[in-house]
Amino acid sequence: LVEEAVAVGDVVRLMEFRRGQANLVEITLPDDTPWAGKPVRKLELPRDAVLVAILRGSRVIPVQPDEPLEGGDELILVATADIEDELHRVVLG
Repeated sequence: LVEEAVAVGDVVRLMEFRRGQANLVEITLPDDTPWAGKPVRKLELPRDAVLVAILRGSRVIPVQPDEPLEGGDELILVATADIEDELHRVVLG
């Protein structure tokens, strides 16, 4: 159900933690993302956001600083609710 609701460029809440103070969120990179080929370490996330995993096709990729990002990657993050707009700006421009 969640898979069907996910659109490229949306910050999608998957689960709440601590009564909504933090959320598990997903952001799908567009195919033409400027992040393509750049390593994860270049992605300067807001203070209260942590990249947990990258979903690429049928693979779950553990976060490594040198892992290059690709268009279509689904980024799974834990973030506080109040920084979701900033997270959107940083990841999607």
